[in-house]
Amino acid sequence: MTRSFAAGSRRLIVVAGVLLCASASTRTAAAQPVLLQIRPRMGDTISVRMDQQVEMTGVPTGCVSGAAQPNSRNPASAPARLCGEGTRSMTTRMEVFSRAIVKGSSSNTTTLLAMTDSIRTSASSTPGKNPAPTRISAPRSTIEFRVATDGGTEISNADASDELRAIFHQMPAMLSRNPVSVGDKWTREMRIPQVAETGANGRVRATFQFDSLGRNGDIAYISMRGTLSNDRAGGGASEMSGSLTGVMQLDRRLAWITETRARIDASSIVKPATGPPMTVTTRITQHLKAARVR
Repeated sequence: MTRSFAAGSRRLIVVAGVLLCASASTRTAAAQPVLLQIRPRMGDTISVRMDQQVEMTGVPTGCVSGAAQPNSRNPASAPARLCGEGTRSMTTRMEVFSRAIVKGSSSNTTTLLAMTDSIRTSASSTPGKNPAPTRISAPRSTIEFRVATDGGTEISNADASDELRAIFHQMPAMLSRNPVSVGDKWTREMRIPQVAETGANGRVRATFQFDSLGRNGDIAYISMRGTLSNDRAGGGASEMSGSLTGVMQLDRRLAWITETRARIDASSIVKPATGPPMTVTTRITQHLKAARVR
């Protein structure tokens, strides 16, 4: 019994030693700077699914709620209309299934061919009620684009569909160009289209943080926070402000961002050609998930 107990204790000590060594190795690897890059291999096919919901509400600027109506004895101070009378709401949902095929690469960029497989969409003007997306005919659109190692993209053909542009066009250069350690931060500026005003752009200034490494160092977890403002160079007459929050995962073996969850909350004052200015609040939630096609 004593001999058996001693042997068992020795085995436990050996196992504990192995675990401690593995733990120390993991901590050491996490502490070492790593280079986070987009660099898929030649011949890889990457499937991408995008789920996006856009919730927009517009009210006449300067309106008041029913509870805030002025005293009826002082009609001179009465507003032109209550908020409820001019409120407009719209919620749209879109699911896009696409693929990107690696065609070639250089020292700094990778060339890919992307195509749409399927699109599902829905829209509703009733708050809180949005029907399930229904499938629509996917445009037979194919685009060729180049992606830099830091994530920035450039599309070659100008006739790409809006759905493919939403996924691949002007993907921001979100990754640091230098090796980073867990806890490091870096800042990027990017342009995004304004949903409330066609043709206008907003500017996002975002701070990214390398939060941790997982799956034996294969997955890098990154969080982001940013602020929105007008991009005057992109045109548009509205005033916009807001925030961006999100997280993403970089598969270092695939060398591609395999998951992104982001939310944008924005408020714009839109001045239409006719009618009073409108205050438009917009919430965009987006989930992108990518995987290598086996």
